[in-house]
Amino acid sequence: MPEDRQALCAVVRIPDAADIDDVVELLTAASAYDNRPQLRRMLAASTDGYTSRVWVAEREGVVVGAAALTEMPSLPGSVSVRIAVRETERGQGLGTALADEVVAAVGARSGLSVVTCALRDDLSRGRHFAERYGLAVTNHNIGWSIDLRQSEEELQKHLARHTGRAAVRLRRADLETESALVVAVASRCVIGFPVPFGTGRNVDMRSALNALPRGATVFLAESDEEAGGLPRGLAVMAPGADGSVWHTVFTGVDPDHRRRGVGGALKAAVLTEVKRAGAQVVTALSDEANEPITRLNRAIGMERTVGYWSLARTVKADAGSS
Repeated sequence: MPEDRQALCAVVRIPDAADIDDVVELLTAASAYDNRPQLRRMLAASTDGYTSRVWVAEREGVVVGAAALTEMPSLPGSVSVRIAVRETERGQGLGTALADEVVAAVGARSGLSVVTCALRDDLSRGRHFAERYGLAVTNHNIGWSIDLRQSEEELQKHLARHTGRAAVRLRRADLETESALVVAVASRCVIGFPVPFGTGRNVDMRSALNALPRGATVFLAESDEEAGGLPRGLAVMAPGADGSVWHTVFTGVDPDHRRRGVGGALKAAVLTEVKRAGAQVVTALSDEANEPITRLNRAIGMERTVGYWSLARTVKADAGSS
């Protein structure tokens, strides 16, 4: 496929460095939370194991659409697709022109098993567009938000109540020296979780750890009753672009210790810490099939907000030529 081509008085081309801010803003608009820092890392070729191809649609010198195809090291054999067009430019074929480039790039790759797409759940038009290309919804994730502009005292009361019930002590993990421990705990915590994108495979935890957003904080819930065993749970938080909104990357509890307050203790500790770090709002996402997390988020005081659909399409084994 050509790198540049005309499409309805617009040019679809490979972006240059000056376009990246526009690309990030466009693609963030299709996300259920502010993932601009992570997008910047993903769009940088060969960074943290990611490899991306990116296109932009330009009209009269202005970037009005963007697409990205990114290999996901945490889900081997998969690529993630993102396509976004400025609202005032939709319905004019720009999304189709960008999708044509993505389809051609997918067809030229070998070793792929699935194409995935994560799209906020209030963009039904975008979902229908993805379905035209054979992607089907595999999961629905509920969005959550909590306003932290409440008293430190109330958060501390919640933390003490849940921590006492769970018989755990909470601490930050050192990712430089404890990465193996974090991977081991996370691998236990995802047991029984809905499989991402219906792929039938779990996330590669080592790659997922390497891809954590900059500034992410990892909490471990360690037993007050047993010495030397694996921590009973794990939570990961990451700041958004301006630091006032933090996102819950992951909360999980070892299956042997679920329904004992560990998740509540982790949530309360995270809220306390990020509030001290300047967070005003915390967001989270959870698969609607994960009822315990839904109950926990409600109990902690979170309210439902925009979520996202996970869509996927299986790639034929003989697809790709290079």
